[in-house]
Amino acid sequence: MGKPSQEAEKPKISPEYMEFLLAEIRARKPKGFYERLCKLAEKLRLSPPKQFAEKLNYDVVYSGLNVTPTGVFSASFLLLFIFSFVCFFFSFLISDVALLIILAVLPIVLFWYVFTYPSYQAEVTRIQAGNEAIKLILYMAIYLKSNPSFEGAVQFAVQHSKGPISDDIRKAFWDLETGKYRTVEEALGVYSQKWVWWNEDFVRSLNLLYTILVEPSEKGREEILKKALDHILITTHRKMKAYVEEISGPISILHILGLLLPALGIVMFPMIAIFLQNSVSIPQLIVGYIVFLPILNLFFVNRLLRKRPGAFMAPDVSKHPDLPPPNFFAVKIGKVKLIVPVFLLSLLVGMITMMYGAYHFLNLGMTISSLPPDIVKKVVLEEAGINVKNFLVVTSFVGGFAIFFILNYYLRSVQRIKVRNEIKEIERDFTACMFSLGNFFSEGYPIEFGIGKAIDEYRRLGMEKRPTYGFLVRLYETMKNFGVSFKSALFGERFMLIKHYHSVLIEDTMRILADASEKGSYFLGTVAKTLSNYLESIYTIEDRIRELLAETRSSIKMQASFVIPMINGIIMALSAFIVNMLRILAEMIGKIQQMFGISLSRMAGKDLLTILIGNYENMVPSTLLQAVIGIYTVEAIAIFSILLSGIENGIDPVAKDWEISNNLIKGMALFFLIYLVALFVFGNILTSVQP
Repeated sequence: MGKPSQEAEKPKISPEYMEFLLAEIRARKPKGFYERLCKLAEKLRLSPPKQFAEKLNYDVVYSGLNVTPTGVFSASFLLLFIFSFVCFFFSFLISDVALLIILAVLPIVLFWYVFTYPSYQAEVTRIQAGNEAIKLILYMAIYLKSNPSFEGAVQFAVQHSKGPISDDIRKAFWDLETGKYRTVEEALGVYSQKWVWWNEDFVRSLNLLYTILVEPSEKGREEILKKALDHILITTHRKMKAYVEEISGPISILHILGLLLPALGIVMFPMIAIFLQNSVSIPQLIVGYIVFLPILNLFFVNRLLRKRPGAFMAPDVSKHPDLPPPNFFAVKIGKVKLIVPVFLLSLLVGMITMMYGAYHFLNLGMTISSLPPDIVKKVVLEEAGINVKNFLVVTSFVGGFAIFFILNYYLRSVQRIKVRNEIKEIERDFTACMFSLGNFFSEGYPIEFGIGKAIDEYRRLGMEKRPTYGFLVRLYETMKNFGVSFKSALFGERFMLIKHYHSVLIEDTMRILADASEKGSYFLGTVAKTLSNYLESIYTIEDRIRELLAETRSSIKMQASFVIPMINGIIMALSAFIVNMLRILAEMIGKIQQMFGISLSRMAGKDLLTILIGNYENMVPSTLLQAVIGIYTVEAIAIFSILLSGIENGIDPVAKDWEISNNLIKGMALFFLIYLVALFVFGNILTSVQP
């Protein structure tokens, strides 16, 4: 049996339906640079060929971008023309053939990026919809367990979800209220053709939930709810399993493109800089390593991540009162809470750290460009020295670059990831707590007494440190001491215990339980156990998926946090070592000449150092070469971290930022340690062979 395709083809839809969806999108104003650019360029009226126009229409529908095929095509050609003109102008100022080729390719790359952006955005939206679909079906199942209203279930799910499917459902309900459609099923059916491509299993589970309205028995309704949730979970697991198998080969290729070949190239950097200085343009190699190679790797990573199916239901931290706005960091000084812009702070700290190295390289550039060759040769030779000054120059420059990225990603994510992990832990623990409460309520215990029994069970098992233990104790004492109901203790204005637990899932689940508590403890117990089983099913599938991803994840993490920094740290020190070894070799051969009365340098008309390494004054300074290697190391770790986060979490900016900062901290710490140790070892070797 063949593996299911991870990048499903977009289903064919009727021209009338296509026109309806496009009209829905274009009803709003353009937002964002891309949409505004396409809107402006649309005045050029450059229409794409028919086959491209049809594909662009599909991409626009599935991405939600407010653009037209004519706008996209016109914007692509507009940028192509502008950058072609700019590059043509600069071509008269540049004589290097390789740089001319790069300038010629740049406008074509921009054209391709603008033209294919809707397709990329459609894939991103599909992954977001896949992550959202599980949450929507879960909320509908939770609601329908105690409230037999399909319309109410859909509204309940949409109120507590964010994403492309929820946006479509809100539009459908608006059309329902304005009388455009008669029933909620009819309104949702209009968008189902689009959802089939986003997540076909969501549509199938939704169709199963439709049937609950005509099912007469309680047992039958329970089976429908379970089947609808199980269907989307099992198929998600199956898709992810096929995805893991499918990406094993491309990841191996990425290891070669992003790690092995660049590492071999970096090993050759010192040799190229020494022996092929007239044949190869070192600035081209530098630009290639720190600009074009990372862009190529990012493109490859994005291609891999676009095939990933949606899988996880990430906790919603939007209601947490202590979190700052996105891209800001909250600092509390006494009773004052400051909101700091992350980018500006990171840039400031990075520039201050980089200042010593940047000043040195600026001085070095002015020296090399203005002084005579004899002095330049001496300066470049000093740059290859293994000493504290050169170490501080390289460390300052690379460290400043790394600190900018580390701080930027760390401060953007640290407060959010901490809250999210706490919520995740509480939600998992809450699932087991609900099942325990459900058992006691089902046995006929009154609600207050059942909560007390659950507290005793926690104490007996030594689980007083669990977050739900404190929740149960507070709930029990409030009900007992003030004589209020389960619902009043949780959501009444006087007590509002739920506000201490900033989890949207827990709050919504407790609202369902609070409503069920008014129908008696037995019914409450049945609902609690059912909801617990639903949540447990989701966590079970999540754990299975993480097991599938474990090997791939550990392999990529090893590359990002250990292999890349270790190899590049050694090579960085090696670049200075090779130059110094050649210098020492020249000195030793010079002594041999004196001993035997032979003068190779007079025969060649040059000194020995020039014979061995060419025109030394034309060579790239070793410190600059080391700085390039360090910058590429930061970029490589970040790119592999993006791949790692994308495979594990899908489209999740918080998880991505945290993964990048975490791996950069560990990787760059190891990188500088290896660099320092390697310099020490190579320095001792040079000292021992010094004539």
